[in-house]
Amino acid sequence: MKIESTEINPCTVELKVACSSDQVQTAYDKAYRKASKRVRVPGFRPGAAPKHLAKKYLNLEEVQRLAAEDMIRSAYTAALKEKDLKASGQPRIEVTKLDEEASEFEFTAKVPLEPVVELGEYKGLSITAPNETVTEEELEEQLENIRKRRATRKVIEHRGAQNGDFAVVGIRADGEDKDRRFMTVVGQTFPQLDQTLMGMESEDTKVADLTFPENFQEKDWAGKLMKVDVTLRSLSAAEVPDLDEDFAKELNAESVEQLKESVRAQLTEAKKRMVNDYLNEQLLEELMKVSKIEVADTLWEGVAERRIHEIADDAQKENKTLEDVAAANNMSLEELSQKIGERAQAEVKHAVAIRKIFDDEKMKLDQADIRDQIVQIARENNMTPDDALRALRKSGGLAEVEFRAIYNRVLKFLRDEANVIPGEPA
Repeated sequence: MKIESTEINPCTVELKVACSSDQVQTAYDKAYRKASKRVRVPGFRPGAAPKHLAKKYLNLEEVQRLAAEDMIRSAYTAALKEKDLKASGQPRIEVTKLDEEASEFEFTAKVPLEPVVELGEYKGLSITAPNETVTEEELEEQLENIRKRRATRKVIEHRGAQNGDFAVVGIRADGEDKDRRFMTVVGQTFPQLDQTLMGMESEDTKVADLTFPENFQEKDWAGKLMKVDVTLRSLSAAEVPDLDEDFAKELNAESVEQLKESVRAQLTEAKKRMVNDYLNEQLLEELMKVSKIEVADTLWEGVAERRIHEIADDAQKENKTLEDVAAANNMSLEELSQKIGERAQAEVKHAVAIRKIFDDEKMKLDQADIRDQIVQIARENNMTPDDALRALRKSGGLAEVEFRAIYNRVLKFLRDEANVIPGEPA
């Protein structure tokens, strides 16, 4: 067996392993015997048929898998011993050659080692705390948003289209029998079409030369300059309710003043959470500046892959792709993957630092810490705490609950010890 070792970083070693022909043949012989026990070969007991006869009845892909797993298991253990490596977690394995006839099997193993953690002085970190006070401007803006969310549509009959109006637009290209209809907001399409729609009344038609954007939803029109007929099929606008006693009562408030106080309280709570997250981010950033932390690539790569899968699943529910998500954020797919990887690496380093501080400060969790996190998770998922606990036990998520409790305990400790500088309103 040949082994090449390369240090990728202080916590990650890559092993390139080439098994000997004897190892390959031995592994395949075992794989054939194991696989043949699951099939019936005429004239032989299960597992007793010669390999050349059993092959006709076996799933050869399964045989390859069994042989590869056996070689990886034994060769990886031997390689760690030979190179005197102590793995900290599961490796990332990639098979690079598998040839039964040539008796060749090669793989690479990215081996995770223990993190390297050199914490700087984490007591007295300097952070800026924004003012949590809700301003009158913020209150008025939120009330306006609430009014807009409860707006109703009103058909417009006696004026032309204006920015912000809702429109059903029919566009017919030369040579087409009927128009294609689109629901849109005037002022939010593209400049040439917005200019054409301005001032049009319901059922008005204009002839216009339009250059359709490259990302236009009608792919056969995208990027083309075309002479078209534009017909405004219908026009409506949002009718926003007045901020009066009737509106307040619709929202279960006795008066406008009570509604304002209720909204102010909600904004205050939301602002506290926002400021809390901001302070935590500052603390972690400052902690990273004074510390040296190295982690195995396998740790953050696994986190990044899960994140990408989650984003892809969410996008698929909206009939979108990862490329669509990247484009919406003005990035290529490679840039999106890189950003996710960078964020995953930072999160893993934060987690390692937090665990180190928790241990160094000899902190302990109690049942109240765990219970608070379960209640929070239940609230986030609209569940009862008992249902959340059952779901966490079933999914093996109690380790996450414990870490969230550790995270909160350590961040509170760091904030209590920090040099907090008052800042401007958040």
